Amino acid sequence: PGLGHPVHKPVDPRTPRLFQIAAENGKSGEYIELIQKIQAVAEEESGKMLPINATGAIGAICCEFGFPWKIVRGFGVMARAIGLVGHILEESENPISYELWQRAEEEILETSGPGAA
Repeated sequence: PGLGHPVHKPVDPRTPRLFQIAAENGKSGEYIELIQKIQAVAEEESGKMLPINATGAIGAICCEFGFPWKIVRGFGVMARAIGLVGHILEESENPISYELWQRAEEEILETSGPGAA
């Protein structure tokens, strides 16, 4: 949680921008430094690239604003929910899921259905 991303490596491009906005608003301090130190240690210990992802950045920034750490995870959940709403809108305007399911079923039938090699 807060570190790593399957696509964005070595840097999640959202994170520097989020940190920049926080700094421009006077909210760059100990929590952003802490997540950066945690990232460095986690990468060193694991031997893997573990960029600070948007959820980690949002968590650190929320702590900079004084939100209690116990509720900060909720802000990450809200951000993810907003992203899902965007995906729903995109799918409603440009539907591709039906085509994907059709293609998957065709592939399955070709490889394991009746008459498959």
